[in-house]
Amino acid sequence: MKKRLWIISLALTALGVYGTLAWAEGPSDYVRGILGQVMAIQNNPALAGPARAREIRRVIQKSFDFPLMAKSSLGPVYDRLNPAQRQDFVNTFGYLFQDSYTRMVLNFLKQETIKYHQGHRENGQARVNTTIVRANETIPVDYLMRRQQQGWLLYDVNVDGVSILDNYKTQFAQVIRSQSFESLLNKMKTQQRATQ
Repeated sequence: MKKRLWIISLALTALGVYGTLAWAEGPSDYVRGILGQVMAIQNNPALAGPARAREIRRVIQKSFDFPLMAKSSLGPVYDRLNPAQRQDFVNTFGYLFQDSYTRMVLNFLKQETIKYHQGHRENGQARVNTTIVRANETIPVDYLMRRQQQGWLLYDVNVDGVSILDNYKTQFAQVIRSQSFESLLNKMKTQQRATQ
């Protein structure tokens, strides 16, 4: 009985230490972990086609803060939505982002070398600067994230100086200004149905 209690105690202590280490994981380590998972999936010969896309999508799904991204992409319009509209928009936005980013990863990240540079961390937010090195080009890619209760979550990626989130903001604002929020959401839902 004492031996069993000792083993349980040891296991709980190990979990506690692991949890502390996971919490203490720095932003650069977090990004390395995501990119490592994605590259492993890309280079796994047992995965192809839809199976590979599904696995990459899972990594993206758990790595991004979709509610924050959805809210930021709409700006002040988000505050005027009722709770049901907000949830509908967050779900639709999250689905489309995952689909789009999965396709970008599938087409873009294969066996490239990724260099990590000095990052910046302040007030629960961080920026990790990297460069993707290919045979004929180098592409700067910066990852922006914030600290959540469960750890770091990404909320934007800048590719060659262009913010993915800013692109969404610009496109969404144009549609809302010329038509309406409802038109934007309907277009997004049509696009979602086309990708399912």
